[in-house]
Amino acid sequence: MKKMILSIIALTGVLVLGCTCSREGNTTYDNDYPLSSFAVAIGESYYHANINQEDRIIEIGLISNTNYITGVEYVLGKGAESVSPDPESFLGEWDMEQTMTVVMKDGSKVAYTIRFPEYDSSMEGVIFYDDFDTDGNPDESKWQLWKRGTSESNEEQSESYDYAYVKDGNLVLVADKENGEYKSGGIMTKDKFSFTFGTVEVRARITRHPDGNFPAIWMMPQIPYYNEPNPISGEIDIMEHIKQEAFVYQTIHTNYTFNLKIKDPSNLATPACDIDEYNVYGMTWTEDCISFSLNGQTTLEYPNLRLSDEAEKKQWPFTAESSFYLILNMSLGSDRPNSWPGPIDDAGLPAIMEVDWVKVYEPDTKNK
Repeated sequence: MKKMILSIIALTGVLVLGCTCSREGNTTYDNDYPLSSFAVAIGESYYHANINQEDRIIEIGLISNTNYITGVEYVLGKGAESVSPDPESFLGEWDMEQTMTVVMKDGSKVAYTIRFPEYDSSMEGVIFYDDFDTDGNPDESKWQLWKRGTSESNEEQSESYDYAYVKDGNLVLVADKENGEYKSGGIMTKDKFSFTFGTVEVRARITRHPDGNFPAIWMMPQIPYYNEPNPISGEIDIMEHIKQEAFVYQTIHTNYTFNLKIKDPSNLATPACDIDEYNVYGMTWTEDCISFSLNGQTTLEYPNLRLSDEAEKKQWPFTAESSFYLILNMSLGSDRPNSWPGPIDDAGLPAIMEVDWVKVYEPDTKNK
């Protein structure tokens, strides 16, 4: 079953905490030892271990999340014949420590312990992560600027890093008026990262929210199940905020809810929160249900109804054959009569949302 569509570049950017060269110390390529070298791969990059031959410790200090290791490469010494178990069998199941045995040609065995001293159990099951800890432009291996369009959510998009940048540990998304023109910032993972089934968590706060502000954390289909325009192929709004409301909107949009206007079961939650403070906005997507959360508390569960006339009504485009990417943006309303965020309070600008971090977990791992 298709699960995740991942960029190798994005993965290495998430996990690498240093250079890819071999570490100094007891690393050796002397074939007189049972195991001469050991490295793990993430995509096309290899991270070489420091091998303490006296204590038989293999230490790989550059990997903080072992879930993304895609391969293993090692060199046996002259007297060695094989290893057991094959370290390739650890892929997807690495622990902080793992033991493997080198079987020598004379039948003797030498056990080695593989360690990841920077392993972070809180990152277990995480398939995408950005904590925005480097000032400047967002990591271009993970994000691209959200494009200008004709909808209220993107018609002022500046397509400029002046309005979407990283500073002091936050992604800062801004909407302002410059030389009489409204401009706003947003980024997305389209064509860089998308996934099918899993959990998204985003820690964010809205530090300036004048009337007309319209920040959003949401998802759109990279691979639509129905090859038709939004919202027939689905839209997942993890958080939207407007005006001075003391709550946020969490919404599912499909043909069933939007065009047919069938709202039973409910596709909307409006949980109250202090938007000026950091909140963790969450969404879990399975083949049976999409649920939203706020600070770890479930706010809405929207089920797959498995309609007999699904092909006509299109209630559930969130199938194993679909894939969604993330969008983080600040937008503005307008003076149009049907503007949802409403007229813009120019004097209150800029509108600002700050995002502390983004995590996406693979299915069934978030609450283990």
